[in-house]
Amino acid sequence: MKKGVILSVLSLSLVLAACRSNNDAKLSSVKSGTKLMDIHGVGISNDGTTYVANHEGLLSTKDEGKTWNKVGASNDDLMGFNMRSDGTMMTSGHPGKNSEYPNPIGVLISKDHGLHWEKVEYVGKIDFHVLTSYHQDPNLIYGLNQMGTGQYGAGIYQSSDGGKKWVKIEPKGLPDDLMKVYSLLVLPDNKDTLLAGTENGVMISKDGGENWKMFDDTRLITAMTVMPNGKDIIGYSMSNMLSGLMITKDNGQSWEGVGLDLGKDAASSISVNQKDDQQIAVSTFNTSLYETKDGGKNWDKIISSGVLN
Repeated sequence: MKKGVILSVLSLSLVLAACRSNNDAKLSSVKSGTKLMDIHGVGISNDGTTYVANHEGLLSTKDEGKTWNKVGASNDDLMGFNMRSDGTMMTSGHPGKNSEYPNPIGVLISKDHGLHWEKVEYVGKIDFHVLTSYHQDPNLIYGLNQMGTGQYGAGIYQSSDGGKKWVKIEPKGLPDDLMKVYSLLVLPDNKDTLLAGTENGVMISKDGGENWKMFDDTRLITAMTVMPNGKDIIGYSMSNMLSGLMITKDNGQSWEGVGLDLGKDAASSISVNQKDDQQIAVSTFNTSLYETKDGGKNWDKIISSGVLN
């Protein structure tokens, strides 16, 4: 076969492969009234699109729930979903129908807002229910493995290179049952200091998650993230006196209310648009989703008990 013909065949193959890839990685409309089994995380991209990780993949909306799209071809159960400060996504979880991944799926990262996912580490070994990264350096990642066994047992895992290599940490001072840890965050001004929202209160570690002590036993923080200014923390706080979405400007010493008291429900994840801190999305344990475009003055409930509006 002549060289020119070979090159033509190779070029055609590349074009066809690209077409298949593009067809697999698309947005497809989802009907209003569709029921979600759960919500495992929420993220807002810089263009204002809100992403919802659930039991059957990833959904998105650009108009506060008026219309919805399924993102990509994945039907995987996306656990520990997190939108990092650089706009990339990371997740863990379990494979869905016809998935390319074993169970559990380990750590995956997407650089194109969920259209494609890249296998990073622990594929077939760990399911992180909580993943968080350092706001100033998204390559520093902490994962909470709550129910592992054997070599990949329960504990906190840390990666400083974007997830390729990890160190397992045996946390001392946290509840023995790590299912009682609801949220985990690296303080924005110190990569070695972490806060954890636990059943007993807010706990703090100053050595990268190895040793923990009680920080605030008056409140439970069920979800938290760093604001776009890289200084303040926003979280869902529950106490005997007051519950709701709150912001702290002093790393958790004091909190100022933003509203959204969910009553018997509580926030399971929070995301803020890194280019517009007035846009905030909050998912709840009862599978609802709230969004504000004015910093919390007004909220729209765009998923009600798992049903897309």
